[in-house]
Amino acid sequence: MPYHVTERGEKRREERRARIVAAAQRLFAAQGCEATSMQQVVEEAGTSIGNCYFYFRNKEDLLRAVIEEVNAEIGHEIDAALAQVPIGPARLATAIDAGVRALSKRAAVMRLVLAGSANPALREAVSSIYVARVQRFFEAAPELLHGLDRDLVAYAWEGALFNVIRAAIAAEVKADADQLATFLIRWNMRALGLSEETIEQALAEVKGD
Repeated sequence: MPYHVTERGEKRREERRARIVAAAQRLFAAQGCEATSMQQVVEEAGTSIGNCYFYFRNKEDLLRAVIEEVNAEIGHEIDAALAQVPIGPARLATAIDAGVRALSKRAAVMRLVLAGSANPALREAVSSIYVARVQRFFEAAPELLHGLDRDLVAYAWEGALFNVIRAAIAAEVKADADQLATFLIRWNMRALGLSEETIEQALAEVKGD
């Protein structure tokens, strides 16, 4: 007779998995992925090594889950910021601003994301989430592209965002979240061919001026 997982049992599984991912996120952020053992993760999560390997084949799988969870959190913050902003340049500026601020306040975890990006598989996992978000944005507002290819814009924006954030986290450039957001809003919107007046008006709306 096949084993049937009840709804209650499935919920417990989801909760155990979430505890493991949360524990890994805390430990990876505090001491790095390489320095963290799976045994430390299960002790932090209050579970067993067998339980951990039921959900994750190895530490790379676990790191991927941490990155996906962080990306989901950032996505929720961006969506919340956009909830009351109508489609148009101000919504575009708000999305960039919210994304930069969400990434900047997770500097420790972002080091994991950026380190994981050196692995082609993890790099693809990270990139695809942000590229897909930009693609969806322009599907809803194609007029903002001014004839530019949506996919090229999506990949260019993803690359610019991550490289600027990486440089700031590594202290290669000196800029706070407000400066980074302002720079990227202007940079990306100019690349779309939007007028300076439109860009400054969108910035003013984001800042509440």
